[in-house]
Amino acid sequence: MSHRTASTAKGMLGAVMGLILIGVIAVGGVIGYRQFVADDGEGSDSSAPVSSVSDRPYPTGPAAPNAAPTVPPPPSSAPPSTSASPSPTAAETGPGSGTRVPELQAAAEQATAGKPQASLVALNIHTGEIVATVNDTGMSGVIAPGSTFKIVSSALLLKKGVVTPDTKVPCPKTAVAGQAFHNVDNFEIPDATFRQDFARSCNTAFVELRSKIGDSELATFSTDYFGLNSNAWQVGEGGTTDGTVPAAADDADKAAQMIGQGSLKMNPMTMASVVATAVTGQFHQPVLVRGGETYKNTKPLPKNVVSGIKDMMRACATSGTAASTFRGMPGVGAKTGTAEVGNGTNGWMVAYRGDIAVAVVVIGGESGSGSAGPIVRSFLSAVPA
Repeated sequence: MSHRTASTAKGMLGAVMGLILIGVIAVGGVIGYRQFVADDGEGSDSSAPVSSVSDRPYPTGPAAPNAAPTVPPPPSSAPPSTSASPSPTAAETGPGSGTRVPELQAAAEQATAGKPQASLVALNIHTGEIVATVNDTGMSGVIAPGSTFKIVSSALLLKKGVVTPDTKVPCPKTAVAGQAFHNVDNFEIPDATFRQDFARSCNTAFVELRSKIGDSELATFSTDYFGLNSNAWQVGEGGTTDGTVPAAADDADKAAQMIGQGSLKMNPMTMASVVATAVTGQFHQPVLVRGGETYKNTKPLPKNVVSGIKDMMRACATSGTAASTFRGMPGVGAKTGTAEVGNGTNGWMVAYRGDIAVAVVVIGGESGSGSAGPIVRSFLSAVPA
């Protein structure tokens, strides 16, 4: 091959290679441009998969300025939520807040509906906070509590060691102390234990035990352990009346006080407090508004007194005068009372279930179990055992 021919061939080959190189550069430029545009988020190929934040296990970079803020998870030390309902705020439970519980207030109003002569007060046995009230008499009345006050006279007898729940204390038809005292329908239990006397509400057994205490001993005991006679309770809402247990004026008055009659002046608030003190061993002044000063000058009841009262109140609710009221309802302790007032009577019942103590009086009620009992049962149906 001649030098001229070889040069011509080399020239043609160079031209072809040049054209190929130009084509490669051009194609590469287009691909690079398309990739650049897609990464910038504009004009991407509609056939390409679109990535989203929800597809990723966690964000790989800061959120866009207009993105909705995310809520960080709680720290690992935070306790898990136990309820879907909101917790009470500090304003709802702090100083100045009210103590009524809406669900229990509604239960109290339903239980007393159509009964204008009924008054009800319920409170927390551990704090004294009043959770429900119906009718002003419940907090400001001054009336005899009837046999519901046997809780206090029993506590005194237990503390002094005069009796235990199992002590034999006969229940005669009649007892005389300046006047004759009888039981309802003149019943008697000749071989009764003190537990049976309490559960069946035997007046004569308590009257016979009056000689075991001094004329002013019940009054002093009521003040020292139950906060009564203090005239210092600052409960609020239009004024309330503290319970009054004066020294007995004579033997007949002392006998009457043992069974909740005579010169005693109480109301459902004070009797609900009596129940709370008896079953916890410590007085807590009833309150309607948190944060105020409360009366605290009391002593704790001995453990044997607390266990004895609870035992006897359970007996009243299961085999005594309140048995028909609470049949089929577990966890209740109770005491009935029928107070004689002039020519009529008032029906009383006090009880506790779970953390709640309740007292009800029905003015003109013929008996505690018959008139106050259905109200107490209805209310306690809303209280967990």
